[in-house]
Amino acid sequence: MYNSKIFLGKNAAVATEHPLASLAAVDTLRAGGNAVDAAITASTCLAVTQPQLNGLGGDFFALYYDADSQQVHCLNASGWAPTGLTIDTLRSKGLQAVPLFGPYSTVVPGYVSGIINLHKRFGRKEFAEDLASAIKLAEDGFLIYPALSSKIQEVLGELSASAKKLFAPSNQPLIPGALLRQQGLARTLREITAKGTSAFYEGRIFENIANALAEDGPEVGLEDFKSYQPEWPEPLKMEYMDSTLYEMPPNSMGATSFLILNSLRALELNRLQPDSRERIETTFKVVRDAYAKMWEQLGDPRFTNINMHDYLSPDRARMTKAISGPTSHNADTTYFAVVDKEGNIVSGIQSLFHHFGSRVYVEDCGFLTNRASAFKFDGPNKLQPRKRPLHTLSALLVAEHGEMRAAIGTSGAEYRPQQHALFLTNYLDYHMTLEEALAYPRFLWASDKITIETGYKGLEQSEFNEAVVAYPERTGVAHAIEITNGVKKAVCDIRGEGLPLGL
Repeated sequence: MYNSKIFLGKNAAVATEHPLASLAAVDTLRAGGNAVDAAITASTCLAVTQPQLNGLGGDFFALYYDADSQQVHCLNASGWAPTGLTIDTLRSKGLQAVPLFGPYSTVVPGYVSGIINLHKRFGRKEFAEDLASAIKLAEDGFLIYPALSSKIQEVLGELSASAKKLFAPSNQPLIPGALLRQQGLARTLREITAKGTSAFYEGRIFENIANALAEDGPEVGLEDFKSYQPEWPEPLKMEYMDSTLYEMPPNSMGATSFLILNSLRALELNRLQPDSRERIETTFKVVRDAYAKMWEQLGDPRFTNINMHDYLSPDRARMTKAISGPTSHNADTTYFAVVDKEGNIVSGIQSLFHHFGSRVYVEDCGFLTNRASAFKFDGPNKLQPRKRPLHTLSALLVAEHGEMRAAIGTSGAEYRPQQHALFLTNYLDYHMTLEEALAYPRFLWASDKITIETGYKGLEQSEFNEAVVAYPERTGVAHAIEITNGVKKAVCDIRGEGLPLGL
């Protein structure tokens, strides 16, 4: 039996990627905050304790279930391309694609505006109270965990002098248990609590970002930042088995999760054993087709016309085409979920895209996202000013018989649509417990192979290129919460450092 880490609470539950974020979120709930307040506490603590994955210079998405109205709200706080970042500009620099790292790989960060707008609409406590734990962790410091230490060592040679001064004092990368203080970040968080979005998008932080990019990148104007606003689109919704699912709409890849599920349902996936070669092969063919459709049709709906009904309809005619699979290696993120005593739920996710994002480090802010590297020079995801790139971030909510049941999400970049489909088929088709569904051995398709954790049968007969890896491998770190008969369960993946907690 495969099981993740769980916590059972009578009143509330929290699942995050870092124990300190989980502890702080529980403190906010104990002090009378609702799920949104606790989510903002968790989110900002993650931004402090996991600078390799997320931060003020990144993006933020959330699904919020309001128990009183029984409505699901969707927040898209992904950044857009600055007006100075154009295809012509890049070609004039001799570039034939948006660089993976560096100043030209950045977008206007959406994170700060996202958490502020989420709080304004649904928070209960004062915003400063929600950020108090993150400010304390930044100012007083915290002991870093192995995942952060490992990533510092991996990219140390690519970091700027100011970043090295923070993460590798005396030219030695911080080791697990070392104290990391970020007093400049604490000052910025205080300014944001006092002045709101203007502290980040108009003040000294904007100037620091603009100056950092101007050294060897695009010119960024004040209006690129000042006019930035997150969006509140309608969430995607579909019926699957006996459940109602909610996902992020485009520019997120979330719709691709639904396309995969629609196709698997048509093929009656649940007639196959969950640990069988046949399940892997059937899923692979569906995933391959779904990704082809995604690359051909999805982008920012403000710039790209997307017929969602047609997009979500299974199309088996694509089987013979050459198809590009996920390629975003070393991309990661952090997902969290919160449920409070009233049954309000936040399913949230935030990211810099690749580890340490663009590698552009800004004093008192941290690293900037490299999400612009997801743009292309043609097609629906073509780079254009003020356009949001096709985005890997998405999150799930699951309702059953009119009652909200679970929130699920994971790290995984371009692999996320197939990860979400895998979790949901484990959970809904094969009736695994939530902790089993997340812990169960995984298989993920990339362009050149299928990576399979040990635990599947009949692989010697497979016709596909495989890489069988030891269980559990780093195939994304998933978290979830669930409500069953009033009991609040938090689940954290055994593949990560997260800690489920609650009240």
